[in-house]
Amino acid sequence: MEEVKTFSGSGTGQDVERKLILFNSNHFWEEVITQLQKATGFDLVHCEQIAIIAHTKGKAVVKSGDMEDLMKIESILKEINLVTKIE
Repeated sequence: MEEVKTFSGSGTGQDVERKLILFNSNHFWEEVITQLQKATGFDLVHCEQIAIIAHTKGKAVVKSGDMEDLMKIESILKEINLVTKIE
């Protein structure tokens, strides 16, 4: 018997989960943490973990989700010229 595959999306790509990536850049530590908190609502420890990963590995996933939510977060991070990308 042949397997039938179904797709429940709209076909627009809007329902695809994406990742917001933060890249290491020259900013003061406190400035990055504060902006991450402002953009995401995450607690201090979570924001510090994101910043540590970005600092040591060159990049870190800030959040995964739909494009609309990630674009809102990204716009706040870019207020202080943090380097980001949505994949």
